[in-house]
Amino acid sequence: MISSVKCLPMAIQRKSSRSRLILAIVLIAASLISAFIFSSLANQKKDMIVSTTYLLPGHQIQDSDLTTVQVSLGEVSGNYISQVTQIVGTFTKVRIEAHELIAKSSIAAQSDSLSLSSVPLNVRAADVPDGIFPGSTLDIYWVQDAINQDIQLTPELVIAGAHVLAITKSGSNFGNEIALTVAINSDDVLLLLGATSQGRVVLVSARG
Repeated sequence: MISSVKCLPMAIQRKSSRSRLILAIVLIAASLISAFIFSSLANQKKDMIVSTTYLLPGHQIQDSDLTTVQVSLGEVSGNYISQVTQIVGTFTKVRIEAHELIAKSSIAAQSDSLSLSSVPLNVRAADVPDGIFPGSTLDIYWVQDAINQDIQLTPELVIAGAHVLAITKSGSNFGNEIALTVAINSDDVLLLLGATSQGRVVLVSARG
């Protein structure tokens, strides 16, 4: 009888240990399953809209400007456009690069006051950086003409952030000039034309 009484606490202790072990295993398994589910949801790809080409500020978006890709954005997916119908007919507020996701904050239902004009330029080949192409962004500087240097003038930034629309490598003077068309703020057209008539312009690639 005494032996049975002594064995009872030991049996209860072993049962309690097994219960704690089972509970620990269940908790670990539940944690792993939860982590797997959350990871799967976070990595789930969703159809999102990207631009097929670069879009300048003030551009009215058309179907041909857009395509659909599958990406995994997680919680920030709500900040970007996911349906073509949400964006066709709207206007860009900022420059959008080719194949870039389109943020909801970068478009507007109506065009803002920014108006761009296309301006043709003939620039000396030596004053144009290598590697520019339609879509490149340039800063345009005025430089004093070499034939009129009685008074030394400091070069000045005329236009910041001009967009290259078209470029022709073979300009006049046997290829010594490059003809290109840039898009600039309409308010700056006279400023740029004045710079080209009173000296020469130098193009500098705008990075970042």
